[in-house]
Amino acid sequence: MIDYILDYMEEKGISADSAEENADLTAGIRLYLRENGISEEESGDYFRKYVDRHLGIIDAADLKSYFLMYPVISRVNQITIEYKTDGTVPSDRANDLYRCMEQLYLQGIGDKYVPATEIKEILGRLA
Repeated sequence: MIDYILDYMEEKGISADSAEENADLTAGIRLYLRENGISEEESGDYFRKYVDRHLGIIDAADLKSYFLMYPVISRVNQITIEYKTDGTVPSDRANDLYRCMEQLYLQGIGDKYVPATEIKEILGRLA
């Protein structure tokens, strides 16, 4: 399924600029698949359709950044899940969220693919 996503990106004219970037893309895709319960070796039609639906939500111009930053996106999502559990986030996790959001904004995707409302609530408490 990793190759399926990389091929999808290539069809959109998106590819890695170096072997290191390709490794980072692959790591992001691997984490994305794992978190969505999809085996890397999966090639079934159901899973391709599932991935296609999700890829369709991501702006083509953001695909590379999305998968390069997926480990950061995952961390942001985890922190917001923790916040939704009891309405609090320890200050060290809130600071981690702040650093994650800095990275996402520097990469050009900002809060497009993460729960912006919860992030603003958490970061608003830091001020």
